[in-house]
Amino acid sequence: MKLMHTVRDILLLFVLLSLFSCGQRKPSVVPNQEMAERLLKEADSLMRADSAFWYMPVDRENPRVCRHDSLVRQKLDDALLMCPSLKKAYLSKYIYLLRSRKMEELLPLLRKMETNVPDSIAADMWHLKAALEDRAGYRDTARHDFLKADTLYALALRKTMKEKADTVQYAMLRLMKALNLSVFYDDFNLIRNEIRLYNGVHQTPLGNAELLSAFTGKEVYYDYLFE
Repeated sequence: MKLMHTVRDILLLFVLLSLFSCGQRKPSVVPNQEMAERLLKEADSLMRADSAFWYMPVDRENPRVCRHDSLVRQKLDDALLMCPSLKKAYLSKYIYLLRSRKMEELLPLLRKMETNVPDSIAADMWHLKAALEDRAGYRDTARHDFLKADTLYALALRKTMKEKADTVQYAMLRLMKALNLSVFYDDFNLIRNEIRLYNGVHQTPLGNAELLSAFTGKEVYYDYLFE
């Protein structure tokens, strides 16, 4: 497994896995689902048609907007309006916004997900929502979301241990759990200790994720993540 080099890469990977998982299940058909899924496929084709947007790493300094942006957005939004309980529609738009680095649009989307499809929100998405809520001043909501993320990370760790999965995958989950708690408590000694533990066990370098060791508090982390 190739280790991700930034926190945003980790978030995107887990969401991609969530989307893949949705595609593997056979959920019950909901009203207008067939038409909504057709729109999602069309939006996906438009995204992939812009190879520089879809296949190149996300550049936080110079984010690239898909050349079919308005049409992609229209199809994604129409799919959500047509079928507000379709999980894949939210995940597709979430991925699109992450790749476009439209961070200011993520919170409204995540709030809609919490209302309409709460069971489709993965731990990393709860963490991101918590950070956005906290940054917007909604402390109680942020606290709930950080704790929700922590619970899901703990469940994922137990599942990984039970299945004896890849040790790097287990380590990455530990790092994400520690990061979530570091931001929640505004104490980055937690993630620093976890990074030291990782470096003492694994030979694969963490890359830019090592930057987390230098963060002095959650506001620095928020600036790194969202600016």
